[in-house]
Amino acid sequence: FRRVLFRSNTDHKVKKEMTSFSPSQKTIYVSVDTTGSTPGATLNAKWTYLDKNQMIVSTSQSIIADSPSTTTFSMKNPDLWPEGKYKVDISVDGKQAASKTFEVKKS
Repeated sequence: FRRVLFRSNTDHKVKKEMTSFSPSQKTIYVSVDTTGSTPGATLNAKWTYLDKNQMIVSTSQSIIADSPSTTTFSMKNPDLWPEGKYKVDISVDGKQAASKTFEVKKS
């Protein structure tokens, strides 16, 4: 892995890493940059609300890459996000590879 970054837009280019989001942000994205080649691997993103130790969602994507690539995951909430600390854990084929924390708070 080269990096795991949060962002607030849907394109695959990270313009600026974000670690704090507004409660009204409907979707939060994380991009996972990978290097090398793989005949097939499964990336998983598990999102957790740390203040209540509650898993929100876990999603997986299969990747086949022969060069550096970016995989995007997101979590959506039609309502306001509860303020507090969150974490996303990234795993490859079931093995923990990276973890990032972020915060939801009023600006």
